[in-house]
Amino acid sequence: MLLIDRIGYGTWKFPPYAFYVFNVQEGLGTWFGESHPLYHVVVSMPVLFTTLLPFVIHGVWLAGRGTHITREPVYVAVGAIAMFSLVGHMEYRFLYPLLPIGFMYAAVSIHTLTSKPVAGQSKRSPWSVRRIVAFLLVTNIVPALYLNTVHQRGVVDVMSYLRHGTQNGSVTDIGFLMPCHSTPFYSHLHANIPMWFLSCEPPLLASGLDTHYWEAGEFEQRPNEFVHAMFANTSTGTHREKPSHLVLYDAMVVRVQKTLNVVGYFEDARFFNTHFNGDERRRGDVVVYRYSDHLVQSSV
Repeated sequence: MLLIDRIGYGTWKFPPYAFYVFNVQEGLGTWFGESHPLYHVVVSMPVLFTTLLPFVIHGVWLAGRGTHITREPVYVAVGAIAMFSLVGHMEYRFLYPLLPIGFMYAAVSIHTLTSKPVAGQSKRSPWSVRRIVAFLLVTNIVPALYLNTVHQRGVVDVMSYLRHGTQNGSVTDIGFLMPCHSTPFYSHLHANIPMWFLSCEPPLLASGLDTHYWEAGEFEQRPNEFVHAMFANTSTGTHREKPSHLVLYDAMVVRVQKTLNVVGYFEDARFFNTHFNGDERRRGDVVVYRYSDHLVQSSV
């Protein structure tokens, strides 16, 4: 792996150490958002295991008693959770590697709960494989259907709409005035046209935080001034040629709609995205604006 990294980076690198420097020593992980120290305990674990979590906990408890299964995987999981909790920015996806460990303990739990009573025990367990499977299906199918077919579907639907536009020639280039990486990119568009989104790369050193410039932050703070500078002033570093289409969230539309109209953009389509979102920047529909010289001239 060190040799592969040497070839890829062009110099000797040790990624685990680079991870430590960036996230712990420099504390720049919080650039992407700061999380509570117990985030992985109160958010990540319930999200990853949903209603299987009680069985995971029961399986770990059985391991603690020294029966049915070894405790070593528990130490690995706890150590990983503790290590990732030292980083200021946390996401539940960071714990995906722990899923097999959790599933293993859940399986032990279910096997124990559904086993036939041993000799001398007259009390029959109220648990059965069918009941547990039915419980897991009922409590997971509905949320799974909602989260996979309704929640945040707009960011995917808009790419399908734009892809059809590239096929009929109405979409020639696209700009995304959204928080970074809000939508899929070329993987869903399948068209060789110019596209861009607002820059959001973090500084490499904590000492550069005060002077670091990123377009997404500037746009969020001063959206109208940013749009004017980007499309009207060719002397600025943020200048871009006007694309045929712009994409943004409805939460930003209410702040910048008049300015978009002034520079030639008018609403072309909108797509439902979500009923709720913890990030207020991503709330509401996903809206597509189309550039039109004709509408600009008629509105003057």
